[in-house]
Order: sequence, then C-alpha cells, then structure tokens
Amino acid sequence: MMNLYPPFLFGRVRIKKVSSDYKYIQVCVRRSLFNRNLSGTLFGGTMFSAADPFYALMYWQNFAHQYKQKVRVWLKAADIKYKRPANKDMFLDFKLTQDDIEQAKHALETSGKFNKEHEVELKDKHGDVYASVKLIVYVGLP
Repeated sequence: MMNLYPPFLFGRVRIKKVSSDYKYIQVCVRRSLFNRNLSGTLFGGTMFSAADPFYALMYWQNFAHQYKQKVRVWLKAADIKYKRPANKDMFLDFKLTQDDIEQAKHALETSGKFNKEHEVELKDKHGDVYASVKLIVYVGLP
C-alpha cells in the first residue's frame, strides 16, 4: 500500500522487500522524468523522502507485533550528505536488530521515551554510495 502513497508514487520510490518481522526493508528509487533535477540527476528531496519513514515504521510494527504495545514513533531529526550526483536507480537497505528493539523497550519502561540514531546509504546496484542519511528516531508512549 505504501507504494501508492502519492509522494512515493510520483517520486518513483518503491518498497522492494519487507521481512516478515519488519526488521529489514529494501527500498528502490527509480530515476525517471518525475524525479530529475535540472542536471538530470535524482532530485535530493526524492532521495531524502525515500529515507524518511522506514525506521519509524519498523519500530512501530515491531512494538505492535512483538509486545502488542502502542507507541508513538516519528523521525526526530535527519542529516543527509550527498557524495555524488545520482544519475541512476538508488537502493536503500534498512536494518533493525532485536537489540535495537530491546533497548527501546527498556528505555520506554524506565523513562517513557527512546531516541536512536540509524544510518542508511543510498547505493546503486553495484554498491557505490551516492548519499548517506543519519536519522534520529523517537519512540515514546502515547
């Protein structure tokens, strides 16, 4: 369903893989007429939007499925570093560990909130890095 979300649909951001435990998501940004800048490379905003929601979604899903617990999750901060112009399709691999989930669970039990920095890279199909994004995810009790 998220592939039909208008910013993803028109930005050509596609979810390619989701693990059954929501600890891994692969996203692809397809270069197209709709997401090119004046130089003909991927628009930076499209690259950033491809990185934005997924760690928050992964925490939310893991708390809902593992602990049957409702949490409030959002992207608190982000920093993107462009390394070179992206003139081809980009891939992002989001990985969450059980330790990440358990750290969040412990923090929620003790302080009611949790902040965690994650990093994801935008790579071409050969693994060359075009941008890296540091994301700080907030998890809190509703």
